[in-house]
Amino acid sequence: MARFLHFSMALYKYAIDAIRSRISAKDVRGTVKDGIKLAEGVTWNFIEDPHLLIAGGTGGGKTVLMRSLLVGLLRIGRVEILDPKEADFVKLADLEVLRDRVTWTTETMAQRVMDAHERMRARYAIMRERSNEKNETELGVFYKYDLEPDFILIDEFPSWVTELENLPRDSKIDAFKVMGDLKQIFLKGRQAGVFVIISTQNVKTDDLPSTLKDNIMFRITVGRVSGYTYQSVFGEVNENKAFKYVEKVHGKRVYGRGYVAVNGLPAKEFFAPLLPNPKNYNFYDDFKQLPRIEDIKQPVVAEVRYLQNDLIDELSTDERMFKKIKGLLKDSGVDFTGKDFSEKEKRLFVEVFDRKNNEEGTLKEIIAEVMLDFG
Repeated sequence: MARFLHFSMALYKYAIDAIRSRISAKDVRGTVKDGIKLAEGVTWNFIEDPHLLIAGGTGGGKTVLMRSLLVGLLRIGRVEILDPKEADFVKLADLEVLRDRVTWTTETMAQRVMDAHERMRARYAIMRERSNEKNETELGVFYKYDLEPDFILIDEFPSWVTELENLPRDSKIDAFKVMGDLKQIFLKGRQAGVFVIISTQNVKTDDLPSTLKDNIMFRITVGRVSGYTYQSVFGEVNENKAFKYVEKVHGKRVYGRGYVAVNGLPAKEFFAPLLPNPKNYNFYDDFKQLPRIEDIKQPVVAEVRYLQNDLIDELSTDERMFKKIKGLLKDSGVDFTGKDFSEKEKRLFVEVFDRKNNEEGTLKEIIAEVMLDFG
């Protein structure tokens, strides 16, 4: 009887050691269409995956990563830096490429966010105008209309938000409007070329509003972060992944090691760009030689006003209830002028009606709470 031997074969695929894909910070480069290369095989394509979240514990390499990003970003676009710690980026304010674009006081940083929202609106106006000149049937992406990308880097985001919410009542800054403008950038910034980079140490439940976090498509962690941060940053698709903190590689202390993922995809090991030898390179001297990208000339945008009947329709209410709430708001100090309403006044009505429909309490109690939030 003939005997036949059957052989089976197992095929193994080995990933290249992630640390070998590391590049030097001085070599971080990119283009508008391709994105910023952070390592071999790791590129932040900010058009396809807008906005970036960086989480990293103290001493984990987060600051070096952000400065490495600047090596690429400052060469292709306008960059605004908000530094609430008044530490890691303050000296860069002396550079021409970042003149008037590095801020650290709470109110000034808030104003910069509102300015960025206005720039976004202006960019859309310019894009529509240039699109009409081309007789296009659909509005394209910003770079098709000769606009450079516009980046806003917010360091230690939760700290800044806390300071913003604790501004004195007599502050000229409306915290509610600032956060509303920031949300609009997250929602609408991609097409206009306005992108936000947020850094934090750990991500807790209330650190990032869901509207912001859900619209951050590229996420990175470096150094030691909490287990909850891994879960919050990388989401359900990575809930069974065994994330770990690595202090040494090949017996040497390593900085900037972590994970990277596009929102909704599996995370992979990542080594941030390596800090070059300071004898041969420093960020300040590199940035010092870069040309400044000037702001676009913003068209005059007329203030939007809302008629009472339009607000009543939008709020799905009737004239009687609208006038009742208007009277209570007026009693609470809102100075209504004229027969139409400003953007801020509209937000007041929207917030009151939203809470009226979703929370318990009398109208007076709800309006008192809304007035406190609006300052």
